[in-house]
Amino acid sequence: MNDCKIVLPEYVTRLLAHLDSKGCTGYLVGGCVRDALMGRQPQDYDIAVAVSPKELKCILDGYRTVETGARFGTLTVLVQKHSVEITSFRRDGVYTDSRHPDKIEFTNSLIEDLARRDFTVNAMAYRPDTELIDPFHGRQDLQRGVLTCVGDPTTRFSEDALRILRAMRFCSVLGFTADSKLAAAADKCSPLLREISVQRIYAELVKFLCGKYVGRVMRQFVKPLCTVIPPLEKAVDFDQKNPHHIYTVYDHIAATVEACPPQPLLRLTMLLHDIAKPYVMTEDANGVRHFRGHQERGAQMARQVLTDLGCDRRTIEKVYRLILWHDLRPAADRVSIHRYLLQVGYENALLLTQIRRADLSAQAPAYHDQFSQIDATEKMIRLLWEEGAPADVSGLAVNGVDLMGIGIRPGPQIGCLLTSLLEAVADGEVTNEKNVLLQKAVMLQT
Repeated sequence: MNDCKIVLPEYVTRLLAHLDSKGCTGYLVGGCVRDALMGRQPQDYDIAVAVSPKELKCILDGYRTVETGARFGTLTVLVQKHSVEITSFRRDGVYTDSRHPDKIEFTNSLIEDLARRDFTVNAMAYRPDTELIDPFHGRQDLQRGVLTCVGDPTTRFSEDALRILRAMRFCSVLGFTADSKLAAAADKCSPLLREISVQRIYAELVKFLCGKYVGRVMRQFVKPLCTVIPPLEKAVDFDQKNPHHIYTVYDHIAATVEACPPQPLLRLTMLLHDIAKPYVMTEDANGVRHFRGHQERGAQMARQVLTDLGCDRRTIEKVYRLILWHDLRPAADRVSIHRYLLQVGYENALLLTQIRRADLSAQAPAYHDQFSQIDATEKMIRLLWEEGAPADVSGLAVNGVDLMGIGIRPGPQIGCLLTSLLEAVADGEVTNEKNVLLQKAVMLQT
C-alpha cells in the first residue's frame, strides 16, 4: 500500500459508491491507474470486484449493462454516457493457443487477479480509501521508466504472444525502456506471433508505429517486428554502400518512421517505403550500390504485406501509391508542380512533401540542402491550391456537355480532349476559363 491520491471523475466515484453500498468492494485496475500515476488522463476506467459475475449482475440492477466478456466475467456498465468495464477477480488456467486461457477460475483474491496481468505497471489497483495496492512494484517501474513483466517474461509471452506487441506499443507510446529480460523473452517468443490473428496484430502495429519513441523501439525489437512483417528481415544490417546514405536499410526505415508525423497512413508508408531495396540491389564496379526500381517493387510488396495483415483496401491503395511516388522530385516551378499535381493530386502531393522530408532527414547530411527544395515545392503546391488550379478534369471550367454543345461528337474523344485541355492549362498555354477552353478545344479538333 502506497501513499498517493488519484482524482477520479464523478461517474466513477458514483459507481464505486454504489458497489460499496451493496457490500461489493471495487478496485480500479490496469491502464487507468497507470495513466493517472503518469499524469495522463485515462481514456477509460476498469474496475475489478471479488463477487461472481452472477452476483455482480444483481448488484448492478438498475444500471444498463452489456455482457462484453461473459466468459471472463466482464460486464460493461453505462454510467452518464460513459462505459466502465467491471470484471470479477480471476486466475487464469493454461494457455494453449498463445492468446487465451483454456479456462479461468474466479477468486476472492485481488493479488491473484493482479498476478495474472502482463506488466507490473498494469498490475496495480486503487481505491480512494485504501489508496494504491502495488504488490509487484509497478509504481517503482513507472518512476524508473522501465517496462517489466509480472513474473517470468517468457511465461507471460508464451501465454499470450500479443503481449509482445503490447510491450512494443507501451515503449513506443509511453516512453518506457524495455527490461533486458523482457526484450530477450520477446525475441525468444516472437515465432508465437504467427498464431495471433492478423487483425489483432495490425491494430497493435498501427498504435505502436504512431508512438513518439517508435524508432528506438524498432531497433530494440527487431525480431518481433520482422516476424509480423517478414520482408523487413533482409533490411536488417543491409549496408546501402551509397553516398546518399549513412544507415543500413533497416535503421534508415526506423529513422524515417520516427521523423514523419504520427499518422497511421504516413508511418505505414515509411515503414514499407524502402522494403524492396535488398531485393533489387545492384553494385557497380566502384562498389556503390544502386536500388533502381525499388519504388515499384516496394509498392507491390507493401500491398501484399498490408493485405496479409488484413488492412483495409483504401489504406492499402494509398500506401501503394505513396511508395510508388515517394522518390519523385519535381522542380519547384509552376509548370512542373502543376504537371506533378495532374499525376498525384493535391492531397497526395502534400503527403509526399512530408514523406520526402522524413526520408531526407535519415540520409547523409551532405544532402540536407535539399530541404529548401522540398519547402519550395510545398509552397508552390499550396499557391496553386489557393488559386484553384485544376488537378484533374473535374476542375476544368468546361465539361463533356460543353464540348458536345460546340459540335464535338460524344465518345472516347471527349475524355481525350478534356485531358488535353487540362494539360494545356497546366503548361500555361491557356487559362482555365470556359470561353478560352472552348476555343482551344476547337483548335485541337482541327
